[in-house]
Amino acid sequence: MRQALLPLLAATAAFAQMGPTRSVTMGLSSFGPTFTGKMEGMQDGQPISVDLDSDLGLAKDKAKVGFLFDYQGPRFGFMAQTGGTDYVGDKTLNRNITIDGTTYAALTRVRSHVNLKTLEGIWTIRFIPLSVFWVGVDLGVESWKLEVDATGTAISPVPGTQSASTSVTAPIPQVGLSAGSRVPGGIFEIKGYYHYLGAKGAKYTRGGLDARYFPFPFVGLRAFYETETFDVPQGSLQDDLLLKLDRKGVGFGVVVKF
Repeated sequence: MRQALLPLLAATAAFAQMGPTRSVTMGLSSFGPTFTGKMEGMQDGQPISVDLDSDLGLAKDKAKVGFLFDYQGPRFGFMAQTGGTDYVGDKTLNRNITIDGTTYAALTRVRSHVNLKTLEGIWTIRFIPLSVFWVGVDLGVESWKLEVDATGTAISPVPGTQSASTSVTAPIPQVGLSAGSRVPGGIFEIKGYYHYLGAKGAKYTRGGLDARYFPFPFVGLRAFYETETFDVPQGSLQDDLLLKLDRKGVGFGVVVKF
């Protein structure tokens, strides 16, 4: 009888060790996604008509170091992180474009700089709260600050230089689902998420995967992939602005877990 109980007791002890746990993870990361999109209509009372790819030829210049704070508990989690990426472009226009009310004629050489900063906080409520596997509802907000600067040099019909700049700040509510898993002992963790918002014909989607590997008890490596899409038709959220923005890419970082 005692021999028969030993495997059961061992399994019970192992499961108890895998019960709900709490952890705090902090880290630094770099995320430099591709960034494309266009804006047509009125922005802050000024006309705008520009395609970030075909007009400006934007390419990633450098990704700034972002900060991560991530609390995971038995019933809920909270994550806050920052990020930022610089993009530059240098292209001769094949059509007229307008930025902040300034029009650049076709054949103008435009040098541009775009700075995108992000700040977010996500609260996750777990309705399947196992430590080895969990599923939760995500609630929170992500804020974008997009700054665009452009300098155009025209050769004809009228030689000269023009400069313009504009900025867009967009607080984006985050509503969606997430799920994660961790290997017993915490050497490997993975999380996936999908967020969606839709209203008046406009929609926003965001999805990603976040994996962390801890070769040492408290120090690990982080790799993550994320894709994000805005699609705001003219006449939906704002009567006079069409906005399409897409970004996606892979990020890497170093994390410390307490």
